[in-house]
Amino acid sequence: MNFQLAAFRLGNQLGSIFTPARTVKKAGTLFLTPNRYDIKDWEVQAEKDGQRFNINKDISAIRWSNPKPDGEKASKQILLVHGWESRATQMYGVAQQLLTTGYDVVAIDMPAHGHSKGQTSNPHLFAQTIQLAQQYLGNFEVIVGHSMGAGATAIAVGRGVSTQKMVLISGPSSIENVLRRFAGFIGLNKSGVNKFVEFISSIVGSTPQDLDTQLLLKNSTIPTLIIHDEQDLEIPVSESKRLASVLKNGQLILSKNLGHRKILKSPEIMQKIVSFIK
Repeated sequence: MNFQLAAFRLGNQLGSIFTPARTVKKAGTLFLTPNRYDIKDWEVQAEKDGQRFNINKDISAIRWSNPKPDGEKASKQILLVHGWESRATQMYGVAQQLLTTGYDVVAIDMPAHGHSKGQTSNPHLFAQTIQLAQQYLGNFEVIVGHSMGAGATAIAVGRGVSTQKMVLISGPSSIENVLRRFAGFIGLNKSGVNKFVEFISSIVGSTPQDLDTQLLLKNSTIPTLIIHDEQDLEIPVSESKRLASVLKNGQLILSKNLGHRKILKSPEIMQKIVSFIK
């Protein structure tokens, strides 16, 4: 642990004791405000290869398509949902593999990510944006989500978004677990952690139980492929195991030594996803 992080954690530990309300509010702002990072060189090509459009005045999306005869549109489409502090074009490697299925592939920039507007975001907003995409673009045969995008996909489907198949990669099943891990990592004490969960719930407008995918999908029969790396340090594999335990038509694939992000670049994993969709 570096000195800067250690000092930050110590400040939050002391703040949890002496100024709990202010400390929890600052932690909440930090949690809900994603960083935006400069676009990478390969993402420039992703933009050129796709068609950028807006779902509404705030939400941007991009579509990648296979060549078609003039005037013909794809009858099937796949939705890609990126994770926290990511963006649609960072799912381009996945999109290229999924285009081999013959489907069009649409990826959304979630609120406060990529080309979409906003300063703050949260899993509830992610799920609402998936619902918005369905309203604007129609049903998606398959929805593929990574990290927070996987959790949001499960929440959205649990709330009624229609799809024939789901692929959930390295995602959380319990938002409360996410909140508690974050609050503990930044140094809040036990009381501060509890207050942090309450504060985020009040800002988001949903309780952690409302966003618990194990509860939302316990009666789901949608074919679901869950993929998680056993060495994932950002979202523990226990989250996917927890969800898989209640799914009536789910399959859990565990990888090794790919971590949280390299899993999206694994040819073996991509082939399993393509085979599942086909």
